[in-house]
Amino acid sequence: MYTCISCGAPGHPHCESCGQRSTALSPPAPVSFPQLLSAAPNKIPSVEAKKELDPKDLQEIGDVVFQDHKWEEALQLLKAREGWGRSAAKEVLLQGAKSLGFWHLPDESLRSLVDQLLGDKPGPSYALQQWAAEWTDTTMARDGKSDNSLAARLNSKDIAGSVETHRFAPDIDMDVDMSSSPRNFQKPHSIVPDWRGHFVSPNYFRCWNIGIHFVVFGLSAAYASDLVIDKYPDAVKLFSWPIWFARLGGMATSIWSALLFLTMSRAMLSSTSRCLPKWASFLITFLDSHKDFHIEAGKALCLYSSIHVTGHTIGTVPGVMQKSVAELNRLLGCAQDDPPWLVDLDLSQLYWPMCPLTEENKPKTFTEALFLTVPGVTGAMLTGMLALIAFTSRQSFRSKHFECFWNLHNVAIFTWPILLFFHGSQGWVGVGIPLVVIVSALPIATYAIGRIARLLRYYLFVGKAVRILRATVRLGRKGDVNGSLTQLEVTPPPYLWSFHAGMYAFICMPDYAPLQWHPFTITSGKDDATVNFLVAGVGDWSNEVARRCLKGELPRLALDGPFVSPTQSAMDKEVLVAIGAGVGVTPFLSLLSTFLVQLSGTDASSLLEAHFYWVTRDPSEFIFGAPLLRNWLSHRPLHAKIVVHLYTTARCPEKDLPSFLFKECLKRQGAVDRQYFKAVFPEWQQQNLQAPGPQFPWCWAEGGQEELLWVPCPSRDDFTEKFWLVSSSSPGSELYTSQQSDAEKASEKIMMPVNIGRPNFLRDIAAIGRARPDKSLHVYVCGNDGLVHDLQSGCQRIAKEALERNPDQKNLQQYLVHFERFG
Repeated sequence: MYTCISCGAPGHPHCESCGQRSTALSPPAPVSFPQLLSAAPNKIPSVEAKKELDPKDLQEIGDVVFQDHKWEEALQLLKAREGWGRSAAKEVLLQGAKSLGFWHLPDESLRSLVDQLLGDKPGPSYALQQWAAEWTDTTMARDGKSDNSLAARLNSKDIAGSVETHRFAPDIDMDVDMSSSPRNFQKPHSIVPDWRGHFVSPNYFRCWNIGIHFVVFGLSAAYASDLVIDKYPDAVKLFSWPIWFARLGGMATSIWSALLFLTMSRAMLSSTSRCLPKWASFLITFLDSHKDFHIEAGKALCLYSSIHVTGHTIGTVPGVMQKSVAELNRLLGCAQDDPPWLVDLDLSQLYWPMCPLTEENKPKTFTEALFLTVPGVTGAMLTGMLALIAFTSRQSFRSKHFECFWNLHNVAIFTWPILLFFHGSQGWVGVGIPLVVIVSALPIATYAIGRIARLLRYYLFVGKAVRILRATVRLGRKGDVNGSLTQLEVTPPPYLWSFHAGMYAFICMPDYAPLQWHPFTITSGKDDATVNFLVAGVGDWSNEVARRCLKGELPRLALDGPFVSPTQSAMDKEVLVAIGAGVGVTPFLSLLSTFLVQLSGTDASSLLEAHFYWVTRDPSEFIFGAPLLRNWLSHRPLHAKIVVHLYTTARCPEKDLPSFLFKECLKRQGAVDRQYFKAVFPEWQQQNLQAPGPQFPWCWAEGGQEELLWVPCPSRDDFTEKFWLVSSSSPGSELYTSQQSDAEKASEKIMMPVNIGRPNFLRDIAAIGRARPDKSLHVYVCGNDGLVHDLQSGCQRIAKEALERNPDQKNLQQYLVHFERFG
């Protein structure tokens, strides 16, 4: 057996992957498990006193190594340096690990990597041996060879719906490389012939979008036709056919204005979502995508307003100027004794010009029609306001001038319906009452109720019942608040607050920007004592939060909500995959917390299997989920239903020797670990255990070749240079101080694999679907639009290939992609 000296791939004397020469590597002989485990994982070589290699030496070696990146030359040059040994090798690796975001690694994580760097014959990583030892003990306990309560709990029959481990094909090829990019999808490793899958993508949002447009157009067209054909038959004679388009645009503008307010009535939407049955996915889509519909309503409002203005400009205004007063008064509803109105509402005090028209007050020029009539003046004001809102709502402007965008929206919330009322109050060619009253009154009222509730939460709780107990700040890359992450632990309001996992809330910092409210997903669980938020430093407001916390001045906060989000529906699913990219993991931290409490207690849960993916550029972000990870690790039976996958996409700096050596050691140690895992994997499968364990390398079992680094559960003590903890001195804050249980302290010794690189979601989703062919698979994602698109298209490709293999299947498995939308 040979292994390539460049890429670490096993193969022939000359690597087929990169063409470099290979060196012989003795494969593990087929031995029994006691022999494989003879190197006890708890026997870690002691590290001698700390010694550091001279930085000049590292620079000289780097200048040589980076000419061709030869691993062997690097080892030879390092061995030739004075003071080179285990301690110096460890320090070099620690420096390289920091470049990837791992600021502290224990000896258990570094032992095999140090052996690689010293050129010794390395054994398998400590965590792999730990995993093999644990399941071997579990097997012995199950067979009655030892008394192990943990094993009994893991294999008890009362754990319903454990992780299906038979998804892995027995003869899986561990050496086949699979791309980690969803765009470079390859067929999943599987020899199971009866797997069936289907991607159900009716695209509910698009259906809602198209459906609403058709309904609005149909209602508006019917209204315009009724006016110009039935109620005002002379309208076309006087103003020609543009009057029909003007009335269509007027009704459509009123309907889309109503939808603008309706889609921002978050309190009403949240209450409605709790009343809908679980199967009403089509209706739930509208609630989940209310922000998208709000944007769509704004665009449609611009379109129909243009039609309304154009119709009046080329038809109504010329007709008023050209026709006689007598002809106009015979047509105008306000001038008739028995007008064709639905509601006879006396608004004569608002008429300008007075109706019936006279020769003196009839507009004779376009300027008079625009500036000497209520419809003209209010129409110009509405058009100007709409243009300003459209301009300031663009992403490029909103991100740089959010306060201008937000203040203009607040002004428009009050002035837009008032101007619409005055604009339709003249009753010339209408139904006797402004359309905004008929169409938009109820949505505006529901929105007003939500704003009143916000004011009550603001004045009743800010700085009193709602206060920050603790704040944890992780500095940005440059050591300042730019790019920082701030975790806020806030006391919840005593009332006007009903929280469920996956919801979000708005936060206001009145001492800095009293009118700005920003949405953040709640990361704490339903039963937690505090309401937790994770704030990314990407703007003035979020940077100010971090800046004040670093000064020890915990800011006053006001909360509004909580409100429903798509993640909330995940609590009812049987098989789900939750994917959080960066700070997008926040809704899934709340979900994980609630699942842990639910499954640890007596609460009923329909969950069979859940996979949580946390993808981040900086592994230090895992600190914010450390309490949940410790809780998960300490409850071993939960490993049968919940799996946590940690990924980091951090990149090493170029031409940095410690980083290069660390990555090379990881790559080469990965080849050794995969060989070891391949040797023990078949026997592990034969045991049919229900819980693979937190150390289990899922990516390798599913055919991948990702680089793994096993680390213990992170702690803030590991990142003292990057994290700042600020606690409140308010009375009662000690009630929320968390104390670790004995099980949680013991869990700190368990090593978890961190995948270096991007996850191959398609491979993993295919494996989960293969294991659960009779269950629908729900994928929840909170990330950028590119990730959402890749998952949607990727799941469709998975299902298409499965359907081609089994075209006669009737009950097809569903793949549903839910993406986070709030605001």
